[in-house]
Amino acid sequence: MTYMECINMKEKFTYIVVLGTTLLFGHFLLTANCYVYASDVPSIAFSSKRNENYDIYMMDINGKNLQQLTDDLANETYPTFSPDGQRMAYVSSREDNDDIYVMNLKTKVSHQLTNHPEDDFNPAWSPDGRWIAFVSDRGGTLDIYKIEPSGANLQQLTDADEKNNTPAWSPDSQFIAYRSFKDPAGIYIMDADGGNPSRLNNQPNQAYTPAWSPDGKQIAFSGVLFGNYDICILNIDGTDLRQITRHLNGEASPVWAPDGHTIIFMSWWERTADIYRTNINGIIGNRRRLTRHPEIDMGPTWVPTGALSVSPTVNTQTTLWGRLKQSVGDEIN
Repeated sequence: MTYMECINMKEKFTYIVVLGTTLLFGHFLLTANCYVYASDVPSIAFSSKRNENYDIYMMDINGKNLQQLTDDLANETYPTFSPDGQRMAYVSSREDNDDIYVMNLKTKVSHQLTNHPEDDFNPAWSPDGRWIAFVSDRGGTLDIYKIEPSGANLQQLTDADEKNNTPAWSPDSQFIAYRSFKDPAGIYIMDADGGNPSRLNNQPNQAYTPAWSPDGKQIAFSGVLFGNYDICILNIDGTDLRQITRHLNGEASPVWAPDGHTIIFMSWWERTADIYRTNINGIIGNRRRLTRHPEIDMGPTWVPTGALSVSPTVNTQTTLWGRLKQSVGDEIN
């Protein structure tokens, strides 16, 4: 079901489209600004090398409506979205090294967020929208930093002789999980200001790419329990370690769906990297393939569906712009 609402200074009306039938409520306006609520089909974004270099693509979770979001001769990877779904941070090598850019998804215009001769990558937008965490080797080793989306207030969060990478925000934006290579190596959790780092208990010796569950109670990661990299889940208190995928070729980069029951991830299931999904409560190894391409598809992430808009109609009257919230549930079966 799709909702469309049109507003001007005096009147408002709402269309509800159900199975191709349009119902009109309220007063008709000859001219207006219209907003389209997000579809009830969730979307994902990912990086793909299907056109010689890496670009960022978006598609519905059912595999339909594939869209290319970046189109540059440089490699563009690691998409992460603002909570309102209006902007996307990503990594581009267009200046001969990796820097972070932010794209306005409505205008498709990007601005450069970081500019350093060393590489900046692995951006992660905080759920409260205030910060973008990222990894940089500007200090001589890989460390985690954060910066405001405007480019102001750069802060270094880790400072160690061993590298730290793959930052992941907690749902309340108060903590960051990350992979550290210091002894003992593994997944650590620190305060959002870099304080109080502590290693997650009872994880396997090889654990990478952490991702928080929507309720903040679990961490998913790629880890080795039985000889191969698979997707695992562990409670924040270190209890109930579970393996939810199993394959000889390796699986990585888990990301939770908003429903808290589904995880998307990258897998070499058929000897090429594609994006898959699985239910955390299902049979181990049960999966659904989302992309199918001979080149690499990697780095999946969910696209927020809380507030989407379309451009104003031509010759509109003075309007009130507002943000419309998702009216259709995001649950994935």
